[in-house]
This record gives sequence, structure tokens and C-alpha cells, in this order.
Amino acid sequence: MMSAWLVPSTPAADSIDPPSVDPRQAEAVVKPRTHRAGKRGRPVVASSGDSDDTDRPKSALALARELGISSDDSRPDQQRETTLLSKRLILGGKLSVEARGRSGYELASGSNEDDLTLAPEATLEAIWLPSSSDVVFAAVKADDETEIYQAGGGARGKATAELDSLWYLKTRLGGTPLAAQVGRQKMQDRRNWWWNDNIDAARLHYFGPKVTGFAGVGTVESFRLSTRERLDPEEKHLLRTFGTVEWEWTDRNTLSAFVLHQNDRSSRYAPGEVIDRSQADKQDASLTWIGARARGCIKPKVPRRICYWGDIAQVRGTELTYTFKRAGVGSESVTRVVSRSVAGWGYDGGVSIELPVAIRPYLTLGYARGSGDPAGTPGRDGAFRQTGLHNNDGKFRGLTRFRYYGEVLRPDLSNIAIGTVALGVPVGKHSWIETIWHRYRQPIADNRISGSRLNRNPDGADPRLGDELDVVISHRPPSGWVFELTGGVFRAGPAFSSRVDSVAGLAELKIDYNF
Repeated sequence: MMSAWLVPSTPAADSIDPPSVDPRQAEAVVKPRTHRAGKRGRPVVASSGDSDDTDRPKSALALARELGISSDDSRPDQQRETTLLSKRLILGGKLSVEARGRSGYELASGSNEDDLTLAPEATLEAIWLPSSSDVVFAAVKADDETEIYQAGGGARGKATAELDSLWYLKTRLGGTPLAAQVGRQKMQDRRNWWWNDNIDAARLHYFGPKVTGFAGVGTVESFRLSTRERLDPEEKHLLRTFGTVEWEWTDRNTLSAFVLHQNDRSSRYAPGEVIDRSQADKQDASLTWIGARARGCIKPKVPRRICYWGDIAQVRGTELTYTFKRAGVGSESVTRVVSRSVAGWGYDGGVSIELPVAIRPYLTLGYARGSGDPAGTPGRDGAFRQTGLHNNDGKFRGLTRFRYYGEVLRPDLSNIAIGTVALGVPVGKHSWIETIWHRYRQPIADNRISGSRLNRNPDGADPRLGDELDVVISHRPPSGWVFELTGGVFRAGPAFSSRVDSVAGLAELKIDYNF
């Protein structure tokens, strides 16, 4: 049978203001709408018996959608519903296809790295409600990434299937706002600056009307069921302990604190030791990140609205780095072990200002910086590094997420300073055009860019990496379809010496259908 889920219009802090709907009149609303994952502490999902009133506890179903569905995805009001063991079972998911072309990533003309890729993907989700306070969420994903063109030949394809999520949630523990979640689950913060990944974990949540948070422990390998390539050796044996708390101190303005400790429990190598090449772990570390975030919107008389964000974090700990050399077929020999203390910091902040013109565009200004490792500090690494669970994928004021540090370069925030200027323009009620410009500079000139998608490294003599211009066009009608067209061009700076002013480009079309 079918069930119509009615969604009160609670605006998210990083989206266009939707038309207001009086919840008392919700039954009279006939326009099709979609469910989006809600803000922590204020979900936007409701149905018959599921309340969005912050004075009452959220239902297990509302929490399942909030915790299980990405904050950039939407699901229709009407989803397939049946029963399992006489209890409600709700089925939904997403179909998507992505076409992506890249050129010039070698920063050289006639590169053999130019390619065109087609990537369809299907996700099926199930929400089972054995009681009013219990929920089981499961999601499986299948995708295929096929290079339909590769300069120089050698195009290839790769199809995979995996268990994306499988967890159990017990809400209202002892009649309190506490909830326990166990299993393979999604960790996602609003900006994906700290985490956006699925891990095997146990978490204890607190869902209060103004204060929310969680604490937990997990790993990426316990229940990993996937046909993908084997887990990277550097991800194995990582035990992560984490927590966050968020306080909504005024309407749509929040303060948050984050902590993450990563303990690498893998075996330590000794110089001269011979190991299997496929299992070579180049780095072992025990690191702790702590940080804070402020974000929200204010409404002065002029301009009409200002939205802001600010993240700051530091990382401390110790790190072992191994150097290997070939020791035969499929083997590596450890030649060197270096131990260093780690002490780095990073921050990211900005504002989006609604301009006083009729179409209500937004001007966004941002600046982010991650510390580098200064020369002359043996035994110490001062470079900031992100958590490894991050994705640097979010919104300014538009409809869909994008790589806010650049679609082409896509750097991590480590030994880099990034200045950003963006102009977002709404087109009608369901479309948005965002133009984003970045300028990149290394605080300390180095011959690598952490996380870079380019196939060429800088020379390490000049800190000026270059700049990038991206355009993101999105259309999200209320029908469940989402269309996104992205284009980006990176221009190399003096850091690439003879390649200065060379360009790398990206064009990407993505279509999603939510059901």
C-alpha cells in the first residue's frame, strides 16, 4: 500500500527559504513535495503520528531518515510501504547517472590522461519499524564506472555492489531524549568538513530541542561487505573515537564542538622487515582532532540577510612513516622508519550576503587555511591534515552540494590557503546558478598538494599554485528529479614552473531520481 508523508516546511540553514506551511493545514496541501534529511535537532520529516514539534520527542521514523539519508538527497512523500513480520516496512532509494569529462590534468597539451566516464548508480533503502521506539535501516548500493573514452586507449570499466548501511536504533532510552545506534552507519556533518563516510560504529545520541549531539566508537572494516577493491592498508586497524555537540542558541544560529581520536592498531614494522607489497602500510599514526564551528543567519535591515560559517580545528599526536624498496616479486623491504610528533591547525570561514536586488542573489566570500610543515623542524610535523572521513562537499546558499575547495583541484586543507568569491543566483523557485572562483597558495612551498586530483605536482619552489573558476547549475523540481551541471577550469600558477598558465578542465552532468 502507499502512504503519503506530509512534510512541514522547516527551512534548512543552507537552503533557499521555502514557502511557509502551517502544520495545522498540512492535510490540505496537495502539491507534491519531497523529504530531505533534516537539521540535527529539528527534522523536517513528519507523517501521520510523526511530529515535527520540537517540544515533543522525534519519532523513530523521523530519526531514521535524518540519520540514514544524506542531507543533499530528497525522497518523495509517497514511498512504497508494506509489512515485515506484521510491522511497517518502507522502501525507497535513488537512481542516478553521471557523465564526466576531464582534460589537461597533466597540465600538458595532448595528455593521455584525458577521459570521459559514465557512472550509473542505484541505491535501495529499507526502513523497518518493529515498534514506536525501534527502527532498522538498511541500504544497498550498486554502481558502474566505465571510461567510454580514454586518450591513448586503455578505457576500462568497474562495476561494484556493497552494503552501504545496516543499523539498529533504539530511541527514547528510559523515556529520555537519548538514543543508541549500532551497525554500519553514515557519519555526516553539515559541511562534510569533519566527516562524511559510512563506518561500523556504536553511537549514543542526544536529541534535545536546542542541544543535540552524539559520542561513539567505530572502524571502517568490521562489517564491510563490498565487491570494491580491497581496503587500503592505511585504513585497516584504525579505531576511531568521536563526538560532537551542537547548541542552537538562537533560531537558525548554532555553535558546535567536535572531537575525533584515531588510533592505528596495525603492526609496527622494523628496518629490514620484508612484507607483502599489497599490504604495505606506509603510515601509522595516533592523532586527535578537536575543533569548533559557528554557523547561521542574521537579518539586519540592510542587507536583508547575512549567513555565516566558521570552522577551526587543531590536530595533535604522533606519526610513524615507513620507506620501502622492492625485495622481490610482490614483496617490499622496510628501509627506514621515521617517528614525528604532529601539531597542525586549520580554519575555514566566510559569509553569504543577500544582495539588495529583486532576484535575491547571494555574494559569498570565504577564506580557508591549513598549516604547513616549516623547514628545520626534524621530528615534528606542523602540517594540518583533515580527518580522512571528510569530503569537503557542501552548499553556500544554493540547492545542491559541490566541492567548495574546487571541483578540479579538490585539495585537502593541508599546507594551503584558499580564497573564495562566489555569486549565487536563483532562477525561479527550483533552479540555481553558482559561479565560484578560488585562488590557491601554499603557506610553505612544497612539491605536493594534499588530496589534489591533478596528475602533476608543483616544483616546491614557489607557493603560488594558481586559481580555479567553477560553475554549478542545479535544478530541483518537486517531482523527485534533480539535475546538476558542473564545469570547472584550473589555471596553473608559478608553482608549476614551466607549466604556468596551463589549464585542466572538468565538465560533469548528474541526474538523480528519488523514489
